[in-house]
Order: sequence, then C-alpha cells, then structure tokens
Amino acid sequence: MHDPIAARANAIHDALIAMEREASAEDLFPLGYLIPQVPLVVDQLDYSPEEVEGEEFDSVFHEWLNNTFAQDGMSDADQAAVRQLFNQACERANQI
Repeated sequence: MHDPIAARANAIHDALIAMEREASAEDLFPLGYLIPQVPLVVDQLDYSPEEVEGEEFDSVFHEWLNNTFAQDGMSDADQAAVRQLFNQACERANQI
C-alpha cells in the first residue's frame, strides 16, 4: 500500500540531505537540526495512509517545529533559518 505521508517525508528528507552537501557553514546548524526530526515526526504520527495526502506532512511538521522551538528555547534567528530551509526542502521535494 502506498503511504503518501512517508513518501512526502522521504522526499523532504532526501532534499535536506542534498542541501546539506551543498550548504554554507551558516546553514549546517539548521540542516543538522532538521534532518533527524523528519523521520522522528513520521514515526510518531498515527494515521491511515488511505485517508491522508502527502502534503499534510508539511503542516504537521511546521506544528512540530513550533513545539520543539518552544522546548528548545531556540533564538528567533535560528527558528527563521530552520523554517526557511524546511520550506526550501519542501519546494525541492515538489520538483521530484
């Protein structure tokens, strides 16, 4: 059975890994923060693959980020960098 959430998360994760290979030094921290979070979020989701769209992962992940930012006490600048790179990874995943 096709799992749209897992497929979307894998595409985003692959995009993040590719971005890390070409990243500037300033992007390494936010990418290092994001990359392990993607499979972690997928593992914690409870859903029926036949009842979801892959793009729903994006909004779930943004919600996850809001919660983890609050717990981690991350600076506004780091939060913005993480969000920007996640959005770029989503765009790359759309092109696959």
